[in-house]
Amino acid sequence: MTIRYRDKCLIERGGTKDEWDNLIGRETVYEGDCLYEEGGTGYSRSIITRAPTLFLPGNNVKVLINDAVTINTEAGREIKGVVKIVRDINMDWRSNIECTRIEIKQAQGE
Repeated sequence: MTIRYRDKCLIERGGTKDEWDNLIGRETVYEGDCLYEEGGTGYSRSIITRAPTLFLPGNNVKVLINDAVTINTEAGREIKGVVKIVRDINMDWRSNIECTRIEIKQAQGE
């Protein structure tokens, strides 16, 4: 069993805004292959929740909560969000799969 990383993503952190509110000086934490999963929908009273998830190959990427994420899916859709939760996964019993699992807070469209 292997994971097919069919999307591309950019994870950045920090930066400041210039006089026109453009972000400048951001640090690139990761840029490359990833797998984006939309996740399911859950309802809690009148609140609708989703848990979009991103998988990165390997578990040595130092992603932090609140890092900015831009995903370009294999179908050409761009999704932007913010890191909510990061987990390093090491499945010795499943073909030695190592990956980083990231839950995303959507920054647009929520």
